[in-house]
Amino acid sequence: MGQAQHQAPVKHRVCVRIGDEEFVLRGEAPPEYMQRLAELVHAKFVQLQAAYRHLPRHRIAILTAIHLADEVEKLRAENQELLSLFEEA
Repeated sequence: MGQAQHQAPVKHRVCVRIGDEEFVLRGEAPPEYMQRLAELVHAKFVQLQAAYRHLPRHRIAILTAIHLADEVEKLRAENQELLSLFEEA
């Protein structure tokens, strides 16, 4: 048996803007996907920044993370509920 050739994963680099700061994201995901994630984070950040003008940026960033984590957990619970219903059918 020949040895399997292992290719190194392709790393992509994407420049994004979140709030009024630029970041460089690097990863194996397609650039369009990384850009879309950054757009979602940016939109939530701007929404919370407008609602809580008195809070410093780092606190807005934490609130953004909490809000997005809440959305993830709600979607996980909904997904689990749908899977349970599917298994019962």
